[in-house]
Amino acid sequence: MVDTHYDLLSVCYTCYLKDDYTKIKNIAEEIRKSGVRCIFANLYFMSKEEMAEELDPNYYNENVSILDMFKISKRILTTYLPDTEFVYSIEGCDYLEIDELESLYNEGLRSIILVWNNKNKYGSGTRTDEGLTKEGIEFLNKAIDLGLCIDLSHANKKTFYGMINVIKENQKEGKNVITFASHSNARSLCDRDRNLDDEQLKAIKEVGGLVGVFSNRNFIVQDQSVSKEEQKRKYLKHIVHVSNIVGIDSVMLATDDMRFYGDADPEYYDLPIFNYSTMARETRDLLLTHFNHEETDKVLYSNVHDRIISNLKEEDLQKSLH
Repeated sequence: MVDTHYDLLSVCYTCYLKDDYTKIKNIAEEIRKSGVRCIFANLYFMSKEEMAEELDPNYYNENVSILDMFKISKRILTTYLPDTEFVYSIEGCDYLEIDELESLYNEGLRSIILVWNNKNKYGSGTRTDEGLTKEGIEFLNKAIDLGLCIDLSHANKKTFYGMINVIKENQKEGKNVITFASHSNARSLCDRDRNLDDEQLKAIKEVGGLVGVFSNRNFIVQDQSVSKEEQKRKYLKHIVHVSNIVGIDSVMLATDDMRFYGDADPEYYDLPIFNYSTMARETRDLLLTHFNHEETDKVLYSNVHDRIISNLKEEDLQKSLH
């Protein structure tokens, strides 16, 4: 299985700040048992107040560059999980400048989520109404030129469609744009502003993108009191609904496992609908109640490997030859 969104780099960085690596050590043990072979590992940014409250008072320090945060986090992660494959991502580009992208790319960054829920200088997340800015267009164009994946999750509708337009313009110029929504469910089944409506799913299909349906209870069911088994059944409905719109070759899975935020809010412990240590087996069993074996393998692994990971490796190879 591939997990297309997990804030592992942020876990590592908070461990580094506390000089206590217990959390990443425990998570790494879960991952080794899980059957998850590749993870989109994310370094997470939001407002300074929220980062101080939910992560660590020193999590974002203007005297420490995003590049240094990234390098430190990546080093820790690969120390604890040397045999796991990673696609490295930054979520919320609020504190990044365009001219920093290339250094991050050279260090291994391969995906960006332009906005989190708030507004930044590039666009707006789901808590605000503004769209993609001029700086945001420049930032995306630079990211695409470098070969970074463009992750559409978290953007509000105006910013989402602005990003889709930038992707289309680059595709018209013959550029290979790898794009997806790493952790977004179907809004028609759970009316949360972070989920995608059917028109947005169709827009992702138009640009050849993929959708990572994620197993966070809050974005699967409206009624939070329903049983875990009902949550799992509803999760499958999200996967089926998304696959009916974008196609089975464009569906992947994410966890957005946020239990490590439990120190700030105990609710986070209850959000995952699966036990991570048995993730691959549980999701396979669930998928096989609706899909055949070939389709199940596509959703669990092949779609991500064939359409994202292999594509990134080919891009890296081409760059190394020039």
